[in-house]
Amino acid sequence: MFTSVVDWHGLWPDDPESDRSPSAKYDGVQVVFHGEDAQGGRWADYHTVFVHVSKFGDLSRARKLAAYIGGEVLGEPQLGW
Repeated sequence: MFTSVVDWHGLWPDDPESDRSPSAKYDGVQVVFHGEDAQGGRWADYHTVFVHVSKFGDLSRARKLAAYIGGEVLGEPQLGW
């Protein structure tokens, strides 16, 4: 069985407290259906949402974005797109 992936590339709002600027190329959201890896791969019985923040990652910003919609970051950061 294969996982399915839906990507949305966008631009997160400016965050004056962050040391990185938004990036239209690297900011976005990725939904992996029946998977737990940003690169696809292993089948899982659940779905995973990845928040992409900059080329270098920014865990504190990802946490802020997740909290903004009432969620939280679970698991370790992964290499995305």
